[in-house]
Amino acid sequence: MTSPLTYTTLPNGLRVVVIPRMNAPVVSVAVTYKVGSYSEQPVNTGFAHLFEHLMFEGSENVAHGMFDRYCSEAGGDNNAYTTFDKTTYYMSLPAHQIELGLWLEADRMAAFGIDEEALQVQKNVVLEEINQNVENSPYGTYSRVLARAAFSNEAGYSWEVYGNPKHVAASTLQDVRDFFSTFYRPDNACLVVCGAVETQEALRLAEKHFGRITPQGAVPQEKNFAQEYRKGKSYERVTDTVAADSLFCSYHFDGYMQERDVHTADVLCSIISDGMSSRLYKKLVYDEQIASEVNAYVDDRRFASLFTMYAIANGKEYSCDALYTSWHAVMRDIAQNGVSERELTKAKNRIQTRIARTMQRVSGIADEAAHQALFFNAPERVFTLATEYSSIDAARVHEFAQRIFTTDNEVRIDFVPKE
Repeated sequence: MTSPLTYTTLPNGLRVVVIPRMNAPVVSVAVTYKVGSYSEQPVNTGFAHLFEHLMFEGSENVAHGMFDRYCSEAGGDNNAYTTFDKTTYYMSLPAHQIELGLWLEADRMAAFGIDEEALQVQKNVVLEEINQNVENSPYGTYSRVLARAAFSNEAGYSWEVYGNPKHVAASTLQDVRDFFSTFYRPDNACLVVCGAVETQEALRLAEKHFGRITPQGAVPQEKNFAQEYRKGKSYERVTDTVAADSLFCSYHFDGYMQERDVHTADVLCSIISDGMSSRLYKKLVYDEQIASEVNAYVDDRRFASLFTMYAIANGKEYSCDALYTSWHAVMRDIAQNGVSERELTKAKNRIQTRIARTMQRVSGIADEAAHQALFFNAPERVFTLATEYSSIDAARVHEFAQRIFTTDNEVRIDFVPKE
């Protein structure tokens, strides 16, 4: 898939990508900031996610509660998400409302507009979100346990994106004001406009609304990541409100800046867990019937990623150790004997289909282009993602499995029912 794409940088450092897509009268505006939970300090965690909420609370010219109202009354919708490495705000609008979207995003980048009342409201919202999704949800604490089990305290990955609720509760207006001035600046962000828009008009509007924003001070210095921050063999046992024993295993591999590993991990993950013919499902669920659910996912991060798999026991008679024995047999077989060409082809087809579905939406294109521009300085890669997997062969998958599926690279977490 190809499409005209224009990539430029405004004098204030903001990267701007314009991708015309005239097949529907809609436009997507995405602004991605290079700030995530990795950017936080160990004594002030959860700020990146808190700020995702705060940015909807008001800005220089948009009163509390009006951001969503302006967007929805124009026929659009908006949302945001925070990861370890970035925070993205995205909006879809009728094409003729593009200037509204750019004005709204520029206004909240231009100046800190949060007061004490708005801060308290969103602190309460975030703390309740943590209560629901972490403290009072089965396996909710898993990400927190994994963070400390997989990385040393010096690493920005040693806490989860939600952060410590005590840090969130203690945050002050000055704390968040400092966070804004450090990270929410044009030279630490990328703007993507994708949809039914003429390139020159989009660039004119981007310059009109964002060009006036002047960054203060220097671009924030990125925290260093040392490979030594990755812990080796690690084990945790957690007692939780769960129905049966559940096993989680994660394996370290390089971050997504080392692209070869991430793409290979995607293929291996699909072979292991996608569908009833996958390795884990066939052995643990179908053949041995010791698990009621199995899955795997690639937790790709900028500096250090994790390949994670989990299995939930099919009844109280099956322990985490039993799950681990069968599971480890699957890993050992792949590490020793590799994967078949049929498995490889199915996995690559699934991934390429998934990418194609994302590329059918202007919001999906905008989101991915912002990521590629901000971290790789190459937004045009959004149109070649699917082909990145074409060159992956069975030997490459085999080598990757041999390298990561070792016990000294394994982070194991057992969740067991409360007595």
